[in-house]
This record gives sequence, structure tokens and C-alpha cells, in this order.
Amino acid sequence: MSSSAENPWSFVPHQHRGPHQETAPDAHTRSPSKHNGAVKSAGLMTFMGAPYCEPNRDKVREAGAKICFLGAPWDLGTIVRTGTSSGPQGIREASTQYFPYMFEYDVDLLTFFNVVDCGDVPIVPGNNEKSQQYICDYVRECLEGGAQVILVGGDHSVPIPGARALSEFLAANKPDEKMGYLHIDCHLDAAVDWGGIEITNASGPTEALKLVNCNAENMAHMGSRNGLNPKDWMDFWIDNDIPIIPMSEVVEKGVVDRTRYIFERAWNGSKAVYCSWDTDSLDCSCMPGTSCPECYGINAREAIQLARTMGEYGANVLELAELSPIFDASQMSMKLACNMIYHYLGSRAVALQKRGETP
Repeated sequence: MSSSAENPWSFVPHQHRGPHQETAPDAHTRSPSKHNGAVKSAGLMTFMGAPYCEPNRDKVREAGAKICFLGAPWDLGTIVRTGTSSGPQGIREASTQYFPYMFEYDVDLLTFFNVVDCGDVPIVPGNNEKSQQYICDYVRECLEGGAQVILVGGDHSVPIPGARALSEFLAANKPDEKMGYLHIDCHLDAAVDWGGIEITNASGPTEALKLVNCNAENMAHMGSRNGLNPKDWMDFWIDNDIPIIPMSEVVEKGVVDRTRYIFERAWNGSKAVYCSWDTDSLDCSCMPGTSCPECYGINAREAIQLARTMGEYGANVLELAELSPIFDASQMSMKLACNMIYHYLGSRAVALQKRGETP
């Protein structure tokens, strides 16, 4: 393992032992001098090669982690095809092909944010309610430990417990403050229930609005298009005076402009923001590995622009949903999704540095 006075974390290869072990403190940012460098040596995979940290508030705080990567491999809350349970591991695998150093921002993401991987939330097969409660509990532990969370699903029912965790955290620590909720998706996902069930992947926004500290003034949707958006879903957003930014408007006004709009709305007067980003908001040409791929979506370049703009504002929880590597033989989807997170963190680091702030 490698460590330094400035950086108490040990970069993976924490899974490697023996005479070819990299020991230099900056081995994760430079071309490897030995055989077990950062690239092509997956070993026991963690996101970005970060150390594993138990999802416990005391452990997270002890590590000084400011970003916790947490997997939620649950896909039985979906009304479309399954496969998203492999999403978290797909992101981890993609991250083995990259260094944590991002030259465009001149920042080592791993040590700037003291990233840790808190593993996967344990899932109870067939029990959506209990599995969602576990997701809520694990996200809450990371937040209470002083970190922000990169939460990777899993189907798009994951934001229901994810947003609830942020709501509970905010209520316990800043009871008079509000939170924002953003929904970036091909679908409006505003089913009050689906066949009588309220906690499906089509119910995130409706459940978010029920949270005591979340209100319509700090909510917004972006990316909707095509025919899998029934009228009652649209009615939810209109009746609650929450803006819908369809894909046609993103095309007309630009992804950066519209991303600024929704984030400024979410942060206006609030102290925390939950951002739920469904991978099917991207076009199927660059994101085939998602549970419900659709045409006429955000392209790969726009997705990175969106992530970079998002990083200027930040989010207490950034959740990425519906990634399904099983449907992507080329692995382009999980690499793009991984890069979306990397660019978000890189842009976030620069924004903090410009303001003289630390994570």
C-alpha cells in the first residue's frame, strides 16, 4: 500500500501484495513503474481504486472521506427490463481503465475528495420495501459521516430511499431548512402508483414531494421525450407547478443553459440537493446499456457538459440509475457513465478551489 503525510488513504492496489507492489504516494496519478499500476489491474475492484470503508458514520468520519461511492444493486422495482443490479460493478470495472488524475482540471480526484468505496447495499430479494429501507440507512450513514454520496443503482426506484435519507439527514441536523430534488430522465416518472404499488422506478418525484422538507419550488425535471410518458405523469408536474424541460427544449436552448436553470432552481433557498440522473436520459446511440433505451436523447458530449455544469453547483447526493452493462457488449455505456462521474467530480473540485474552499 502507499500513503503519505498529506494523504492517509492507501490507493488500490490495496489488493496487490508482493515484490511488484507500487509504493510511491503518487503511484495512482502517474504511469506505473511496476506491473500492478492503476490501469488494467482490477484485482478486488473498488471505484477509482479507492479504499474500502465500512458504511458507518464513525468510520467515514475517521477516514475523513468527502465522497462515498455506494452501490445499490436493486432492480426489482422496475416496470421495464431488469439488469441494473450490475450497474455499480459496471462503474467500478470501468474505473479500472482510468487514472484518478484528471488533466483537464489538474486534480487528483482520489486524494482531493478522499474518496472511499462503501461497497454495495445488501439487498433482500423480492422485498422492495426492506431493500429500499436498507438503501436509505446506508446513504444516511455516509451523510452523517460528513461525506457527500455518489449513489449508483439499480433501477430508478433507488431515489425514493436515497432522497428520504437526505431528507432525514437534513431534518435531524438543520430542521428548518429545505432540500431540492432534480430529476434528469427520458421519462417523467410521476406515477402516483403503478398497479397499486407506490415505490416503483416510475415514482421517484411523486415520493420526493411527500418529504417534509422538499417542496415544488426546488424541484425540476429535464430530458423527457417519446411515448412512454402517460398524461397523468405530465399532470403531476403541471398541477404542482414544477417545470418540465423536455428534450426538445434542451436541443433548442442547450444542455448547459438548461442544466444551470434546474440547478439554480434546486439550490434557491435550500441547503441540500438530491440529483437523480437516469442513464436513459442519454441517447441510445451512446447509452445502449440502460434499462429503457430511447432515441432523441442527450449525446455523449452533452452528457459530459451536463456533468461539468453540475459540478459547478454540486449535490449532496448524486445518484446514477438504470445502468445495465449486460445490454452493452462494447462497454461504452459503463465507460461513459464512469466519465460522467469523473467529470462531475473534476468540475466540482475546480469550483471549490476557485472559491478557496475544501470539500
